[in-house]
Amino acid sequence: MNEEIFDKVTIDEMIEKIKQDKTGRMALLMQEIMDVCEKAGKGGFTMKELSIIATTGWFLSQNPDLREFFNNLMSLPKPEGDEEIWN
Repeated sequence: MNEEIFDKVTIDEMIEKIKQDKTGRMALLMQEIMDVCEKAGKGGFTMKELSIIATTGWFLSQNPDLREFFNNLMSLPKPEGDEEIWN
């Protein structure tokens, strides 16, 4: 594994943030994220794809209007006759 991809400053900041969280929620959340990413990697997602997914999720957490837009978009009924292209 190439250790240069890991930013030591950011890792140290995350560790400090987790240590300061007396509830333990940050550590659990970090573990959940790693578990999902591991599963996604084994399922065929690339690092770049996971990065885009995570970045989108972060932006959704910061912008309620964007979250509402995505919720509305995902609740649209599937189009008639285009079964092959609808997810």
